[in-house]
Amino acid sequence: MINIATAPVKTYLSKSKIPGFDYVINPYIGCPHKCVYCYAEYMRKFTGHPEEWGDFLDVKTCEVPLRPAKLFRTRVMLSSVTDPYNPYEKQYELTRRLLKQLLFCQAQVYILTKSPLILRDLDLLKQFPSCEVAFSYSSADESFRQLAEPGAGSTADKTNALKTLHEAGIKTAVMGAPLFPGISDWKALIELTRPYTDRYGFDSLNMRPAYQRKVLTFVEKHYPQLVPLYSEIYVQEEPTDYWQKLGEEIQNYCRQENIRAEIYFGSSRSYSGG
Repeated sequence: MINIATAPVKTYLSKSKIPGFDYVINPYIGCPHKCVYCYAEYMRKFTGHPEEWGDFLDVKTCEVPLRPAKLFRTRVMLSSVTDPYNPYEKQYELTRRLLKQLLFCQAQVYILTKSPLILRDLDLLKQFPSCEVAFSYSSADESFRQLAEPGAGSTADKTNALKTLHEAGIKTAVMGAPLFPGISDWKALIELTRPYTDRYGFDSLNMRPAYQRKVLTFVEKHYPQLVPLYSEIYVQEEPTDYWQKLGEEIQNYCRQENIRAEIYFGSSRSYSGG
């Protein structure tokens, strides 16, 4: 049961701390996908909600429209700490209303989502001077998706949406993020999505203290054979080169296959392919 409320705000815009973007818009507070690894869970301490992350959703309301002069040809991201196409967007259409305003502003839009609901707004996306849609996958395995991301779109529906957008001329990207050690098959993800995407990004499973115990418990319950590996990477004090080796493996493969890919493991960024 998701508790729904409204949250009045002075503006939908936030100055971006993410390289490459001028502004970020998070239309909602919270996210009902209930991803076991969600890095945005830290937001709960700022909301005053007693519910667990994933059990509430605040729909932002703002009387002030976006200003065209301020946003003219700026790069705007939707979203960084929520999914702009969570299932309740179908009812509230907040993201769609914001896209109409951004279109009027001629903003350059980048959308990160796990939901096929974005196809509803294909008519708007086609009109933007610059638009890219990135779908986030932690795995190509639907059984894992059901366990780790129970409220998110299915792997098949997400991939079909990626295909539809790509064939409609929308620039697309696939974010393999986060990759779970010993679980996420990044080659399978590439094989599943390569015909429908322009580029890839890969990021590691970064364990924040707020949810490390939750993720480790998840692994212990569903993948007990991997407990030693996770202990080596995340619990033991001795440094491990797991992510360095994996990053090099992905980078070499993408270079050989002429796949455009960026690796975000650790503090460095590496690039491969065309």
